[in-house]
Amino acid sequence: MMTRTWWFTPAWQRLALASKTIKEILMGWVDSRVFTQSVLNPLTASVWSTTEPTGYGANGISTDNMLVALYNVNATPDRDAAVTSIGYNTGVWGTGNEVTDATNWVAGGRSLASKTYAAGTSVVNFDAADLAGGGNLTLSATYGCLVYDNSISGGTVAKQGMCFNYFGGTQSVTGGTFTIVWDATGIFKFTT
Repeated sequence: MMTRTWWFTPAWQRLALASKTIKEILMGWVDSRVFTQSVLNPLTASVWSTTEPTGYGANGISTDNMLVALYNVNATPDRDAAVTSIGYNTGVWGTGNEVTDATNWVAGGRSLASKTYAAGTSVVNFDAADLAGGGNLTLSATYGCLVYDNSISGGTVAKQGMCFNYFGGTQSVTGGTFTIVWDATGIFKFTT
C-alpha cells in the first residue's frame, strides 16, 4: 500500500488537490473585481483627462442597458487592464472565450433587470435581479461573467466592462436553468 504525504508531493500536485484546478489558478479566475477604468471612465473623465464614453447615459448605468456575458477558463481577468481591453469582444473578453447557448444565453449575454443603487455607511453598491437563462439550456465550463454597459458605443471602448464576477470554479448545466445569484451586497460595491 502506497502512502502519500504533503511533504513529498510535488507542488503542482498539491495545487491539483486543492479545490481549484491548476488551470484555474494559472489562468486568473480567482475573484470578482471592478475594473479600475470603469471608475476612471466615465465617472472622473474630466479629472483624469480621459475620453468620456459615447452613449453613456446622463444617469449612468442605472438607466443604460447593462448586459452579462459568460466566459470560460481562458479569459484572464485583469482589473487594471487598459480601457481598450475591458469592453465586450475586446482583449480576453473576446467571443472566442465566451460561453453561450444558441437560444437562451446568446452571444453578448443577457440584460440586467431591476437595477438599483444602495448607499450605507462607507459603502455604495450596484445590484440587480438575479439573472436566469431564458429556458432550458446547456452550458459547460463556465467560470465567470463580464458585466458591461451595452449603451457605450465608443469614446473609451464600445460596450465598456464595469466588473467581472468569478463563480468559484467551473459551472455547467445540461438541459436546465442557469441562474446567476448575485451576492447579497450587490453585483459590485465601493467602500470608503
